[in-house]
Amino acid sequence: MARLIVSALSEDTIAAPGNRQSNYIVVSVTDVNGVPVTGLAAANFKTNPVIVGAGGALVNVTGVSAAILPGVYLLTVVPIGTQTWKAGVYIFAVAVTKGADQGQALTSVLMD
Repeated sequence: MARLIVSALSEDTIAAPGNRQSNYIVVSVTDVNGVPVTGLAAANFKTNPVIVGAGGALVNVTGVSAAILPGVYLLTVVPIGTQTWKAGVYIFAVAVTKGADQGQALTSVLMD
């Protein structure tokens, strides 16, 4: 088993309190030598909102796409069921696995 280096940033470009639009999490994944990890898909990513805005819900990952740069991925997440985003801070834990290799990171976004 080897360590993956994972960095993540989130932005509420179109997600806002009261809607179900996608929130974006950009994730960079490299191996311990700094080599980009390519070929990842939705099954390789787990996302959990550890802290949610007051009354907020868990999220579903609705898409994962590779960015132009190797090892960079765009995750789209929406609230579960029929829930909507709530105002406040969301802190997401992002875990990445590829075979026996794994890594994780935290990122936050303010929904206002």
